[in-house]
This record gives sequence, C-alpha cells and structure tokens, in this order.
Amino acid sequence: MATKTTTTKKTAAVTKKAPVAKKKTAVAADPNKLRTAIVNALTTFQKIDAAANAEIIEKLQFVIGSFDFDQNPIGLYEFGEKALPILTSIKEKNSKLVTKKVIDDLEKALAK
Repeated sequence: MATKTTTTKKTAAVTKKAPVAKKKTAVAADPNKLRTAIVNALTTFQKIDAAANAEIIEKLQFVIGSFDFDQNPIGLYEFGEKALPILTSIKEKNSKLVTKKVIDDLEKALAK
C-alpha cells in the first residue's frame, strides 16, 4: 500500500525593514600605525612621570595587549583619544617633555 505525501509550500511574507543606522567607528587604514603611535605615547608617559600618569599608562598597556591578542583597534582609538589631550597639555606646560612627533603621529593615526 503506497502512501501519498504532499508538501505544502509556505510563502513567507516579505517585509521591508527600516535600514539600521550603523554606529560610526573609526577605521584606520593601518591599525598597526595607531598601535605604534600609542606605544610611543606610552613610552613618553613613562618617561615623564610614571606615578602621575599611572592610570593612563595602565590603560594604554592594556589596550596594546588587547590589540595584539585580537587585532581589534577599538580600544586603541578610545584611549588614544584620551591620551592626546593629556600629552598636548603637558607639552604646553613644558615643551621639552613631549616631542611634536609623538603628538603628530597620534593625531594622524586617530584621524578619520
């Protein structure tokens, strides 16, 4: 005795979804250049006064390690943008402590 099977086609209603606004994130052409700029900024902070800049030094070390592990540069951008104004204010107070190259490299790497 043969059994007859029937299949029914379910038609999915096609609905148009509103476009999702993408979160704007900075994307560098080369995140390794940003990493290099952050390492230079970190070295500068350590040379200036490690005790006074302990918090930013710790954060920069963490994001460098994080980037080395997963190649995701978001942390580098976040703390690079926090380090830049600190470096510029230190340079305004004493121009010999922070070189123009460190600030320029960091600004170029953070440019969108």
